[in-house]
Amino acid sequence: MQPVTARSAVLFLLIASAAFAVSGPFARAARPVHPLVIAAGRVALAALVLGLVNARAMRRALPTLTPRQRAHVFGAGALLAAHFALFQWGLDRTSLPAALSLVALEPLAVVVWAWVLFGIRPTRPEQLGLSLATIGALVVARGAGSGEHRVEGDLLVLGAVVLYGAYVAAARGIRDALPAHAYAAFVYTGASLSLLLALPLIPGALATASPLPQHAAVYILLLALIPTLIGHTAVQWAARRMSPSIVALVSTGETLGGITVGALWLGTIPNPSEIAGGLFILAGTTLAILASRGTESPSSA
Repeated sequence: MQPVTARSAVLFLLIASAAFAVSGPFARAARPVHPLVIAAGRVALAALVLGLVNARAMRRALPTLTPRQRAHVFGAGALLAAHFALFQWGLDRTSLPAALSLVALEPLAVVVWAWVLFGIRPTRPEQLGLSLATIGALVVARGAGSGEHRVEGDLLVLGAVVLYGAYVAAARGIRDALPAHAYAAFVYTGASLSLLLALPLIPGALATASPLPQHAAVYILLLALIPTLIGHTAVQWAARRMSPSIVALVSTGETLGGITVGALWLGTIPNPSEIAGGLFILAGTTLAILASRGTESPSSA
């Protein structure tokens, strides 16, 4: 891994955190479009751009993959699709501060999946971080029933967090078979196809997109360009040059930035339980990722 300067690390964290911070607020602003339409739209647009940019690399890489590797890539795309769907759905069913606080658990989900699948046991600081973050999640859940905060939405976001850990584990399992840019293009293509196939199965989802409100189209486009393309591109670039601990700090920046943007722009002020639980989650996550021995955990929202 090439050494990087403190200035480069700070610049990366500012850019990536800012890109991911607008994800939740933009998705809320796209209402009343169904959350699955928002998820499908942002991923499909991102897949289109990535496919066009990486068409030559994808054509070269596809014949080199075995049937098992192709199934692996499609499975990773399906996991990413389910992650986006649950996150957008959960965001729609609970308060913005609660959803963004729970998203900060994503690096810890990566730690747990690495333990389960690859036997990479968490260190004691990581275990302490997991404990603090779990307490924080329970405290956040106690705020349910106040304003827009609902347990149903919290559980959907937690499901998205768990699936994100599985998605990163899947990426780890095939990282040597494809270049990063080609892999990302294939995975986003698989994710967009999965979401587009699921749309007709969700009652009432397509009705909210026919016709698609102009404001929703703008925010879906912005979601595809800023958090999905710019944010993930920055993380993929950093993952090859910076320590995983620095890359994982984007999740903390995403939570703090998203809550701040939501409060200033949408007026979504966190209640006391959300503030207290969010602080526990951020403390636990920061402790765990700073103590990380190399678990990869880029942000996703």
